[in-house]
Amino acid sequence: MTATPEPDFHEVCEGDDLWVGEMRLCSVAGVKVLLLRTDDGEVRALQSICPHQEHPLDNGEFDGTTLTCAAHLWEFDASSGHGVNPDDAELARYPVKVSDGNVLVSVKGIKPKYSHA
Repeated sequence: MTATPEPDFHEVCEGDDLWVGEMRLCSVAGVKVLLLRTDDGEVRALQSICPHQEHPLDNGEFDGTTLTCAAHLWEFDASSGHGVNPDDAELARYPVKVSDGNVLVSVKGIKPKYSHA
C-alpha cells in the first residue's frame, strides 16, 4: 500500500521505471518537468525547456551527468541545474522525494529560469 504523499508532492512514476542515465518528460500539477536519474543514482527534476530559447530539453542528450540542449548545444549539470556552457545559465530544480519506491515531485512556487538570447 502506498503512503499518502505530502500535499505539494505528486507521484510521477515508480523509481524502477527510470534507470541511471535516463530522462523522461512528465507533467506535475500541469507543469512539464524533466525527470533524470544521474550517474550517482539520484533522481533529479529540472525545468523541461532550455532557458536560452525555450527549446524542449527532452529532445536533447543526457549522458548521466550533463544535459545538452539539441537546439544550440547549451550544457547543464544534471545534479545542480547550473550551466556548464555557458556557465551563466541555470535550470530551475524541483524538489524530489522517493517514497515506497515511487518518485514524487513538487513544483509549488518554482518558476522556470530564462537566460540571455
